[in-house]
Amino acid sequence: MVEIVIHKIVPVNVPVVAADNLWAEFGQLKIADSTRKQYVKAIENFCQFAYSGSATPETISEFLDLDRYAAIELVLKYRRYSIDKKLAPSTINVRLAAIKSLVDMARKLGKTTIDLSDIESIPAETYRDTRGISVEEFKSMLEVIDPSTPIGVRDYAIMLLFWGNALRRGEIASANIEDFLPQQQKLTILGKGKRARVAIDLTDSVSYALEEWLHFHPCNAPGQPLSCRTQPGGNLQVDAPLIVSLSHNCYGSRIAGDSIYRIVQGYAEAAGIERRVSPHRLRHSSITAFLDASGGNLRAAQALSRHSNQNTLTLYDDNRRQEQKGASGMLEALLAGNGDKKSD
Repeated sequence: MVEIVIHKIVPVNVPVVAADNLWAEFGQLKIADSTRKQYVKAIENFCQFAYSGSATPETISEFLDLDRYAAIELVLKYRRYSIDKKLAPSTINVRLAAIKSLVDMARKLGKTTIDLSDIESIPAETYRDTRGISVEEFKSMLEVIDPSTPIGVRDYAIMLLFWGNALRRGEIASANIEDFLPQQQKLTILGKGKRARVAIDLTDSVSYALEEWLHFHPCNAPGQPLSCRTQPGGNLQVDAPLIVSLSHNCYGSRIAGDSIYRIVQGYAEAAGIERRVSPHRLRHSSITAFLDASGGNLRAAQALSRHSNQNTLTLYDDNRRQEQKGASGMLEALLAGNGDKKSD
């Protein structure tokens, strides 16, 4: 009797991914770390809404097994739910983008027939309030930092990076010790949405603050593992994060973006600043203060902020000059009969 063996035909160049590996594969997308974390968190939130549970291979498969129209209906319900919760349009759009990304990945792997391309993002208003805080208010935040403690030395360096280089908290958190070149006064950062690192120049004060912080860095403490200690010749291991946590439960680990947020907010409250101050507001403050000091040098502001579109800097410039307030004042004067009437 002849045994017949049936071979499964697999299309060429199509990767074979088991259903239970799809969720793991999604968590390894080759995109910026911060975006990938947002996407994973967004899918977790979606599964909680749709299936009252966390994202697992089973819940992911249940969603991907839906027909196209049932899937669209479910995602639209989730979109409406997010709107009703009064979430920011940017937050909703990130969540929708995460679901679309998951579906696109699954469809390319032959794991679903769903197509969510017809689902539109939420129109987002351009963020208008870019004024941040004043120079004096920022100085008051620096004054409440205790420079005699390792935490104070670290936080002072963080604050100067926000002010002197208008960094984002993710750019600070993702920097490694090897990225800081004190002799050249440069720091290599991974910008928002970027895959390649770029070098930025540091001022004397910022570079000095980082050097001071490195004296207290846990990598230099006795008893630390070899992979996180200064090596002979003064070279540090490449994988050591530049800014780390000093709390007991995660001492020496890379600082989280949420921790940086709490640090900034804490110093603002200690300085008596009534306005809510976030890391991004400090970035706004830095850019606006530079535009004030430079008389509106948009080209230099673009280099400082690393915005790809100079129109974004125009928004900062308009806000600092209060163009809208001036225009409204002129219209008010016209109503009062104090404006100059121009002939046609």
